[in-house]
Amino acid sequence: MIYRKANIKDAKEVDSLLTKLIADERQYDPKCELVIVKDYYINFIEDSNKYLFVCEDNNNIVGYIYSIIEEDNAKIDALFVLEEYRNKGIATKLIEDFISYAKDNNIKQITINVLSNNLKARKLYLKYFKPYKKENNKETLLLKVICL
Repeated sequence: MIYRKANIKDAKEVDSLLTKLIADERQYDPKCELVIVKDYYINFIEDSNKYLFVCEDNNNIVGYIYSIIEEDNAKIDALFVLEEYRNKGIATKLIEDFISYAKDNNIKQITINVLSNNLKARKLYLKYFKPYKKENNKETLLLKVICL
């Protein structure tokens, strides 16, 4: 597995994974509208206020993490791993790499939203984040990053 910063050539493949993420979320929230994502990430790959890293296996992107950074705060907006690659530590590595990046870049806190009934995702996120607030079917989890 190779973990690396996304580049322009990756945008279409990461868009495809975002489409799968949205479809996956429908099992936890039927109101989630199914959309096919096209030309979304190409706008963010070279933006210094965005963090987009991928996990690649055999020249195919199998997972990614995307975060929006505003001053010293970050919000993980998307984290997804293809189903056949889950439970192999990929999401954990993507999160831990982002936390290291946050520490190195003086980010003080990271938030992530998760659907409350997505128990697998909640279990993973609660290793790093603490519950912060609940709204409707979503729970915001918060991590205070201690920069060394």
